[in-house]
Amino acid sequence: MPCPPSITLRPFQEADTAFFAGMASDERVTRYIGDGRPWDEQTIQERIRAALQEDPLDQVGASRWFLATEANAPVGIVVSSCKDAGVEVGYWVSPDHWGRGIAGAMLDAALASIPDTYGSRNLLARVDPANAVSAKLLTRRGFQLDTHVEGLDHYTLV
Repeated sequence: MPCPPSITLRPFQEADTAFFAGMASDERVTRYIGDGRPWDEQTIQERIRAALQEDPLDQVGASRWFLATEANAPVGIVVSSCKDAGVEVGYWVSPDHWGRGIAGAMLDAALASIPDTYGSRNLLARVDPANAVSAKLLTRRGFQLDTHVEGLDHYTLV
C-alpha cells in the first residue's frame, strides 16, 4: 500500500491568488461547486478578498483558507467557514494531483487543525450527490450523511 502524500496546510496569502484562480477557472475543478461552471474573474477576486479579510472566527460567515502544499509546491486549497451549526470544511485539489490521495491527506490535515482554529469540534461538509469520490472521502473519516438540502448532501462529523 503506497504512503499517503505528506501535506502541509498554511494560511492562504495574496501570493496564492494565481494558483487559486487557475483552479476556480478550470471546469474540471468547479464541476461540483456552486452552479458547476468555472468562475469569472470578478467572482474569483470577490472570494479572494473575503478569504483574506480574517473576520473574527466566532462570527457566522467568517472563513479561513489554507494552501495545501506537498514538498512546498501548491496542490490544493482547504476552505473553512463558520456556520450556525458548526464549521464547514471544503477542499479543492489541482487536477494535476488527482488520483494520488491528495484530497484525503488535505482533509486529514484540516481535521487535525481546524477544530483548534475555531474552537469547535462540530464539523460539516456539503457535497454534490454526484461527487461520489468526495462523499466516500468524508465517510471514511467519520462524517455521516445528515440531510439533503438545495441539491446538496450535508454531512456532519460524528
